[in-house]
Amino acid sequence: MKRHFWNVVPRPAKAIAFTIWGLAVLIGLVVGIVQLRAGNLPVALNPLLGAGMGLLAGSLSGLWVVCLGYVYADARRRAMPAIPWMLIAALVPNLLGFLFYFALRRPLVSPCPQCGQAIYTGQRFCASCGFNTLSSKSGGAPTSSAYSGLDSNPI
Repeated sequence: MKRHFWNVVPRPAKAIAFTIWGLAVLIGLVVGIVQLRAGNLPVALNPLLGAGMGLLAGSLSGLWVVCLGYVYADARRRAMPAIPWMLIAALVPNLLGFLFYFALRRPLVSPCPQCGQAIYTGQRFCASCGFNTLSSKSGGAPTSSAYSGLDSNPI
């Protein structure tokens, strides 16, 4: 099952991003109306300019929050420390923190069929209980073709 970007982002991050966007547009409109009453710019330009600047600032800020929420949730899905990676993505300048995260992230994990502990895709044995994950997928022991190249007389 492939999960898309928007489905991975936590609900609180979406709510915060939408709130930031709405507040920025509202503040832009208020600033535009105040400037209109002060008479600094032409009448038709002030509220539109304020709303446009609020829309731009709110959209960029909201997108930033949504991307940080994605890094947090994706790091948790991959059994990585979520808060440090989110802080790295937020604080390292020029979006290099996001680049570091996407370059160094681990593969997705899934629960062990026997004990439920997280195991990486393709991992042969569970580190917690020792369950052979390859035998559970194929329904039996590995075939002799898996041993090709090895000594035909195992110890």
